[in-house]
Amino acid sequence: MTPVTLQFALLLGGLIGVVVCAKIFLNGAVGAAQRFGIPEFIVGSIIVAIGTSAPELAINVAASLQSAGDVIASNIVGSNIVNLGLGIGLAGLLVKYQCPSMAYVKAAVIGLLGTVFLLLVTLMSGPSPEMAVFSRAIAMVLFAGFIGFTVWTLRNPDCEDDEEDLSDISQSMSIIIPCLIVGALGMSLFANITVTNAVGVATALGIPDVVIGATIIAAGGSLPEVISCIEAARMKRSNIVIGNIVGSQIFNIFGILGVSGLVASFEYSRGISIDIGFLLVMTLIWLASFKLAPVRRVVGPALLGTYLMYACYLVWLALAG
Repeated sequence: MTPVTLQFALLLGGLIGVVVCAKIFLNGAVGAAQRFGIPEFIVGSIIVAIGTSAPELAINVAASLQSAGDVIASNIVGSNIVNLGLGIGLAGLLVKYQCPSMAYVKAAVIGLLGTVFLLLVTLMSGPSPEMAVFSRAIAMVLFAGFIGFTVWTLRNPDCEDDEEDLSDISQSMSIIIPCLIVGALGMSLFANITVTNAVGVATALGIPDVVIGATIIAAGGSLPEVISCIEAARMKRSNIVIGNIVGSQIFNIFGILGVSGLVASFEYSRGISIDIGFLLVMTLIWLASFKLAPVRRVVGPALLGTYLMYACYLVWLALAG
């Protein structure tokens, strides 16, 4: 077996592993909802969102210790764009989104406010026209917002509106806990295997490194969220799809960026404001779909198409540089 063939086999194996682990993790999460009477909004926006965002947290803490500000900012913004474009976009091809309860709408608005706040920090802070600064004070504000969101979610009466049938999920704690642990760790492990070997295959095919970085690596960290959304859509759990993404958006900006800035303040390029602009537009499209049925019917293809435009922009930027 040639090295390329082996890498391709590992790539397929990694993808299969992520899919299997996502299904295991979701079975555990939905099982916890059934056993403890937890609304699916809480399952998606806290349990699933935090579990699938573990790779971003690990990457950003390591980047903070190395003062790699551009890695920190681009990882979070890129992850949120991928979550909307591929998570909501691809899942929207498999499940019909319904008008969500107010809990989802309010949480999505919080995510929008976090995106606007990050854009303002990027444009208005920093020692020079080219660089922005993310201080510990800003990090404290964001992390406090994440704590507030978590408390609000756990105490929010709007969460009781979930109506999806959970009767087919096992309630045994001896199954739920291993599913959550094995699923979360397995998604992270197999996502890393998938990205590593995808890069190897792309390199062997002669694809430029800059294109690989702008596409495969940029999307790789969000693979657990995307696959979890697709699996939840296949299970017809649209509430978990929406809750996963809205929770990941908030956890990434408020939680992970907050932790990263508390570890050490950092500087990053203002050029990422364009990426944040893409994220802002995609978030507004998603919010519009919550209340407007015509937008809701096409939100999956619309977000997927916007992401493909963003990916083309990244490739152009990489090749131009």
